Amino acid sequence: MLKKNLKEFDSNIFTLFDKKWAIVTAGDKNVGFNGMTVSWGGLGTLWNKPVAFIFVRKSRFTHEFLEKSDSVTLSFLGEKYKSAMTVFGRKSGRDIDKFAETGLHPSFEPDYNGYFVAEAEAVLKCKKIMGLDIEYDKLPDNIKLDCYPDKDIHTMYIVEVKQYLTNEE
Repeated sequence: MLKKNLKEFDSNIFTLFDKKWAIVTAGDKNVGFNGMTVSWGGLGTLWNKPVAFIFVRKSRFTHEFLEKSDSVTLSFLGEKYKSAMTVFGRKSGRDIDKFAETGLHPSFEPDYNGYFVAEAEAVLKCKKIMGLDIEYDKLPDNIKLDCYPDKDIHTMYIVEVKQYLTNEE
């Protein structure tokens, strides 16, 4: 069971997304929800608020929920869930129920009106501030070639971190 935790967020913020990954879950009771693995992102301070920023391709099903709802969570799972996180990253919620396929469980909190992964070691409950589309034409050529050969561009979402939860096992 995840509990509110007031201690410092203890992690290497430079490798947190790249090495550990997270499942971003967006949506609420009104619009539904979906989750996907993200490995591009970071944490910091912006506009005098603790924030996370994540990158989601416009073609992804989760992008639709990020556009419709302000409820966003980042669930960090342990190494034993790496194969489940691979499913969340490679398969689309348009085609399958990722939670059913992986055995993970969505958890909903009415006071937050959002979902997160119940098995997570840590969760950042966030509120979307804004999304900014990456401008393909302004990218260096090597990034265009390496990261966007099909021009399937990302939106960068900036979200305010409202609460940090940790698993108290």
